[in-house]
Amino acid sequence: MTRTNIHIFSFLLVLVHSVSSSSAQIDILETANAKVDGNQSRIDGYDGERDNKVVLLSELQTTEATTLYLNTVDQIQKNINNNFNYSELDKKRRLTDLVNMLERVDRNSYHMYTAYSTYFNLIIKVQEILENKRIKAILKSDLLTAIHVIPFYDDKPYAEEILKLTAQSYPSELLKRYKDFAFQPYASSVLEELCKYAPAHVSFYMGGNNPVFLALGQTKGQPTVDKMMEIFRKVGSNSKAYILLDDITNYRMTATEAHQLGRNRESLFGHLLKLRTSPKILGGYSVDDELTYMATRKVREINELHEERDEVRFALCDTGNMSAQELYTLMVYGEDEVYTSSFLGLFNRLIDRIEEESSYEFLHNLGRNKYRTFIKMCASYNVLPAFLAKMSIWEKRSLFNSFVGGLEKEINPLEQAVAVADTYGSLTDNDNKSLFENALKKEYQNVRWSNAEAEKLYGLLLSLLRINPESQDLQEDLSGLATIANTSLLKDGQHVQQHFFFDDEDGWASYATFVSRFQRSGWKIVDKGYFVLIESTSGKKVKIYANKARKEYDGQDALKAYFKESKRYPDVVVHRGHSYYANITIESITPNSDLVVLGSCGGYNNISKVLDYSPNAQIISSKQVGTMWVNNELIFSICEYIRTGRDLTWEALWKDVGKQIGPNKVAQERFADYLPPHKNLGAILIRTYRRTL
Repeated sequence: MTRTNIHIFSFLLVLVHSVSSSSAQIDILETANAKVDGNQSRIDGYDGERDNKVVLLSELQTTEATTLYLNTVDQIQKNINNNFNYSELDKKRRLTDLVNMLERVDRNSYHMYTAYSTYFNLIIKVQEILENKRIKAILKSDLLTAIHVIPFYDDKPYAEEILKLTAQSYPSELLKRYKDFAFQPYASSVLEELCKYAPAHVSFYMGGNNPVFLALGQTKGQPTVDKMMEIFRKVGSNSKAYILLDDITNYRMTATEAHQLGRNRESLFGHLLKLRTSPKILGGYSVDDELTYMATRKVREINELHEERDEVRFALCDTGNMSAQELYTLMVYGEDEVYTSSFLGLFNRLIDRIEEESSYEFLHNLGRNKYRTFIKMCASYNVLPAFLAKMSIWEKRSLFNSFVGGLEKEINPLEQAVAVADTYGSLTDNDNKSLFENALKKEYQNVRWSNAEAEKLYGLLLSLLRINPESQDLQEDLSGLATIANTSLLKDGQHVQQHFFFDDEDGWASYATFVSRFQRSGWKIVDKGYFVLIESTSGKKVKIYANKARKEYDGQDALKAYFKESKRYPDVVVHRGHSYYANITIESITPNSDLVVLGSCGGYNNISKVLDYSPNAQIISSKQVGTMWVNNELIFSICEYIRTGRDLTWEALWKDVGKQIGPNKVAQERFADYLPPHKNLGAILIRTYRRTL
């Protein structure tokens, strides 16, 4: 073969290889795109017909579901294919990630499109918003959702910052998704952050053939990762030693000593209290998690003795003469479970046992650990004036300035803003309100020309609290919250509710009293085995489904199957259990829900999740612990309003419920803590802020 022929032959080989490679890449993309399209077609067919329309119960839901599953996913797909910065393999990977998300949508869950809309809509924003500051603010406002869409921003310049923030606030969830960014150059840096904040949570992955443990073994030059592996070699993975990472790293104890201390619960509790007085410690998230577990156990013990004399009920605080710091810890870490009377008993003992000259100094000596939570709780229980009474005017002003300041610098600015709103909403003392308002106005002026997102957040707070005139966005949200029209609650000529009860002593009592409340004219109760159907016999057609408390799992499963088969989902969802059961109720909420009643503490996370599942739902929650005496009357009144054809006008209904529970002083006290939708400042703030972003 001549030299010329050799060159021609080589050229043809290269050309053939190039064409075949290009063809292979096109085939790869065609296959990936076909999988996206196939999943869309599958979802489209769940209503019985593939017609580019996802038909649900109402016209609004049909439009929203069709837009999400077909149009929004099409747009995500188009953005991937048209991105010139992506290689063909990058495009394939992201299309595959989109397929993985679509595969979670099945015949049993496609009607819950709002549970998926937060993910798909966030992906669109990540793809189309080019301003880094704005997209970072959006991601920070909902870090939990941001975790689920990591593959769509893992190559962005802000990815490392967002994932480090997530490591500080949702480490367990981020660890589950570690493989999504494991091969990025910043992965070891994020792993170091996870070890710094949540070493005990990382320890669950130590051992075995999982991405986290493999990364721990391969990571070099990250001091906290190295220390974690050193502890692992000495005490294994099943040890409380990891919670004491700060002590081990700073040579206050060895890993073996930390392991031994961790086996004594009371000794560990006292040690963690001392450790937490420092505002910056290694393993802070894991320390807080352990303190929450320990404090909640003690608070429940006090709660269970609520009918006993104080000397019996608070014996665990008095016999051992708990310090003010220990009492404070029970209150702030047991927030989700503490009863009103339990908090007040603990607070009175705390005030008596503060050794510092001022309560301001007391907070300072605690490293201001969870002080926003404490101030919010004091305001809610109407004891903030008593706590502030042990401060000078300068100290009060300084405390409020700190309390409302720097929200935009927090890991979760929106959560802290909700605490600020809830606190102001509970203030009754004019002097304290004035100090609080001045602090907010001052902070607004500080950020007004320097930080657009902070300006938006503080401006919204000032409008919401009616310190400044209401913004247009807020006016739109508030106008729709005063009333729910009766006609909107009667879809297909009937109104449907689901009530969740749980298998414990409180659940048994709540269920029994709830059912007995409907044993009167206008209603009938039908036993369905694992659940009951309470049905109106006159007026509008109302159906209330409630699982039997002693048949918690079977009853809830039976109702889930019933709603799935009938394709008629509840208009109202009611949670009738402790806050630690709330996720079970919330995860059943569909876009069909017009109203959600949280019969237990309705904290930030619960309200935020409700709005994820049903963005337009109105929410009733308690600032503190719910009680069956209020829940029964409130729910019965709601049902009677609907049955008799009246709109749910919250001002009128609240007055009616107040009259009905009038003779019951305990119920009146608890009812004062219940928030109707138009006064639920936390829910309004979350809804409006997300919309403005």
